[in-house]
Amino acid sequence: MVVEVKNLGKRFGSVVAVVDVSFEVENGIFVLIGPNGAGKTTTLRCLSGEITPDTGEINIFGKEVKEVKEKIAVLREDRRVFSNMKVRDYEELYSLIYPRWNPVLFRRLVLHFSIPGDQPVEKFSAGMKTLFLLSLTISSGADLLLLDEPTQGLDPIKKEEVMKILREVGEEKVLIVASHHLEEIEMLADNFAIINEGKVVYRDNLDAAKEKHRIIQADELTEEDEIISVLENGMLVRTEREVGRYPRFRELVLAYIEKASKHFSILD
Repeated sequence: MVVEVKNLGKRFGSVVAVVDVSFEVENGIFVLIGPNGAGKTTTLRCLSGEITPDTGEINIFGKEVKEVKEKIAVLREDRRVFSNMKVRDYEELYSLIYPRWNPVLFRRLVLHFSIPGDQPVEKFSAGMKTLFLLSLTISSGADLLLLDEPTQGLDPIKKEEVMKILREVGEEKVLIVASHHLEEIEMLADNFAIINEGKVVYRDNLDAAKEKHRIIQADELTEEDEIISVLENGMLVRTEREVGRYPRFRELVLAYIEKASKHFSILD
């Protein structure tokens, strides 16, 4: 197993950021889904070693985070950059940090995204910062990439390009992506976990999750069905019966978030 997270918990003063978060990642692309403030970024920060969890355990490649930092590369949500540093300065820095830095891949990505090399990175637009920092992360040679909102600030065309590149990278590396953009996630994820109010409320393989659920009408409900949430066009249930229709991914995610937020209970 590449990543094992068990009962992760983190507080910032009186604010509880994540509670009892557990998941495993073996390969491919794993996506943490949830609204802003759900705990996705805090989870990634714990995985990267930037912050230390209060409770729980994280193992990466069978070791503690501090023992494998050179195998982890991070795209931070805040897109923080150093003052007055240009593309070539970052290239030199990353080549020192990461033993398997790939300069050929990096220059190819810089050309592909038309990233300007003659101005400080701090002056880049929000979208260009995302493309530049993502290019650094992908080129690091790290085996585990932690990507927080990797399409932040991008136009639709660039988003599609990034999705394609990440799918290719995910065939060789393990990616853990935090995002709240459901359409993009559906294109990207192999496996996912829905996080709401600091807790994992559902996790599964993308295709398997759809197979386990149906959208049905009230008169189709039986004791075999577990109601997840009532939607405008019916109700989402977990069932083994061949009934109703398969849910769209958006319906599945929003139903579980609503259930967790409202502490939904079945009424007679």
